[in-house]
Amino acid sequence: MLDIIKAHAVKNLCYIAAQKMVPKGIVVHSTGANNPYLKRYVDAPEEVGANQYGNHWNMAMPEGRKVCVHAFIGYDKNKEIRVAELLPLDICCWGVGSGKKGSYNYNPAYIQFEICEDNLADKTYYEKAFAVAAEYCAELCRKYEIRLDNIVGHYEAYRLGYGCNHGDPDHWMKKFGETMDDFRNRVSEILKSNGEKRENKEETVIESKTIEKGDLVSIANNATYYNGGTIPSWVRAQKWYVKSTPVGDRVVIDKNEMGTNYICSPVHKKFLTVVKKDVNVCPYLVKITADCLNIRKGAGTNTDKVGEITDRGVYTIVEEKNGTGASLWGRLKSGAGWISLDYVKKLNQ
Repeated sequence: MLDIIKAHAVKNLCYIAAQKMVPKGIVVHSTGANNPYLKRYVDAPEEVGANQYGNHWNMAMPEGRKVCVHAFIGYDKNKEIRVAELLPLDICCWGVGSGKKGSYNYNPAYIQFEICEDNLADKTYYEKAFAVAAEYCAELCRKYEIRLDNIVGHYEAYRLGYGCNHGDPDHWMKKFGETMDDFRNRVSEILKSNGEKRENKEETVIESKTIEKGDLVSIANNATYYNGGTIPSWVRAQKWYVKSTPVGDRVVIDKNEMGTNYICSPVHKKFLTVVKKDVNVCPYLVKITADCLNIRKGAGTNTDKVGEITDRGVYTIVEEKNGTGASLWGRLKSGAGWISLDYVKKLNQ
C-alpha cells in the first residue's frame, strides 16, 4: 500500500466546482518541466517542503489557467518518490484541455495524474517514478474496477479524441525504450502478484449464522442463483452487500463492494459467507460539513429542494438510499427530507 500524501488544493477552481464523477479510466501525464520535486505543484510543506515562490496549484488558477489534476508523483522533502493527491478521486479534474472533448466531462470519467519530470536523462529516477505510478494505477484499478486498457497516456487520450494534443509521457518513455504497453503490463503484473498473495492468505471472516440486510458477503465457487441459474464468474469473484432482510434461505445481493455494479439477484444463503457485518445500521448521528446543504423531498437531486441546513449541526439519519447526485442519501429523523451523505461526517455513538 502506497503512503499517499493528501494535499487537496481547496483554493483551486476545479476543487471548488466539484463536478461529481465515477472513475472509468486513468490518464497518465508527465509535467514537461525539469523539476522532479512535488513542492513545485503541491501545497503541503510539512510533507514536500515549502514552495518559496508560492506558485503551487493550491490557488484558483495556477499560472493563470483553469487547470488541476488528481495527483502528482515526485520527490517529497526527504527525496522519496511519493504520490500527492490534490483532488478527491470522485470529482472531475482539468487535465487534458477544455472544450467538447476536454477534461471537464464526466462521461467518460478519468482519474488523471502527473509524473514530475527531471531532465529526462536519469534512468534511476525514471524507473522509480514509473514504478510508483504503476503501483498507484494498480491501487486505482482495484478500487474502481478499472480495466487495464482504460489506462492511457495523455498522447493516447488525444488519439482517442479526449483532450488536447500533447506527447506526454510517451516522449519520456521512448528515451528508455518503453511504451505505455510496457507500463500497462507492469500494472498487470502488480495486480496478478497481489491477487496471488490474497489467495495464499487465509481470509478472515466473521462467524455468523445470520445474514442480515447491509452485510457484505462472499459467494462460494459452486454457487447458483436461487432459481438454479448459473452465476457468472465475475459475480462470484466479488463481494456483495445484502439488499434487504432475507426471507427464509433467500438472500438478495445487490451492490458490489466498490459500489460500481448493481445486480439485485437472489442467492441461497448456504452459498454465502459474511465477511463484514453492517456497521451503518440506522439510526445514527452525523455532523454536517458543508456551509449550506440542501434538503430534498426524496433521495436524489432530481427531486424538489424543500429546505437547507446552514448550521453545520448534528442530525439523525434514520434511512439510507441510493439516488442521483450523491454516492448515498440519508433521511432526516425530523421528517424534513433527504440530504446527501457526501457532505457529512458520521459520529461515533
